[in-house]
Amino acid sequence: MIHAALGVAAALAGAAGGAAPLPAATPPAVIVDHRCTDLAVVPAAWIEHAKAVLRVGYSHTSHGSQVVTGLAALEQHLGPPFDAAVTGWGLAPGVFLNDLWGNAGGADDLGHGGDLGWRDATVAMLGAPGNDRNVVMWSWCGGVSESTASGIASYLSAMEALERAYPAVRFVYITGHLDGSGPDGNLHQRNQQIRAYCRANGKVLFDFADIESYDPDGRTGYLELLATDGCEYDADGDGNPWGDRNWAADWVAAHPASALAACAAGCGECAHSHPLNCVMKARAFWWLMARLAGWSGPNEEPPARTLRLRRHLLRPGG
Repeated sequence: MIHAALGVAAALAGAAGGAAPLPAATPPAVIVDHRCTDLAVVPAAWIEHAKAVLRVGYSHTSHGSQVVTGLAALEQHLGPPFDAAVTGWGLAPGVFLNDLWGNAGGADDLGHGGDLGWRDATVAMLGAPGNDRNVVMWSWCGGVSESTASGIASYLSAMEALERAYPAVRFVYITGHLDGSGPDGNLHQRNQQIRAYCRANGKVLFDFADIESYDPDGRTGYLELLATDGCEYDADGDGNPWGDRNWAADWVAAHPASALAACAAGCGECAHSHPLNCVMKARAFWWLMARLAGWSGPNEEPPARTLRLRRHLLRPGG
């Protein structure tokens, strides 16, 4: 209402010979990265609210499955509110998370070199009878490592077009997983391209690469040490992280009695990586869900009335 009133006032001022209306301000981006994995600061009420109002279509191949694997581990270890209804293929209306949703539309993941098969699959699935998805998220496999700046620009442009075509749906941007090439590698440069676009244009970003660049203490940036998607890093300075130390294994060994270590132990197989990485991705996912449901961030829990109002308002501030 405030924004609408300001818009009307500006239009009237323009009609009366005043200054031209100012363009609408770009909303702040929602960036979910390694700093967004402490679920102790996310009010349980917002997790429950997210499960009630969000209907997520998540699509991916093996690397993207890390999120879903971690979600199962969190549910098993922590229980409510981190229990969630999840289906395993295509559209299942009424269910919080449709895993492999867009895959049923004919694409595997975000692809390589700017191919847009995922976009076409998204359009097909959003047009499916009974579709109720209001959050769409695709994951990369190795596509960012192999992409060019123009290829990433194609991805960003396609996401922007989808947002314009489906204004009631939140589209989650995502970075590509680490590949051992470090801060000077093409992967990091392309991930930075995605981050810069999201920050400049008020997008929602799940920073997959940043989450796996830090252990739970967050004090060491393992990207600088050529970290890989498997959490290995160059500990001896020889420029080769493969088969070297593993930050996730080191952290678990140093904190054997921690809740995180227990959760990782019950995680099962984490594709291409250490179970702790899957758990951290899942923790960040719940943070993302709370933000999309209307939570403004740490230290803020709105009154019940605001929660009821936001049940009908997917977009924060809507």
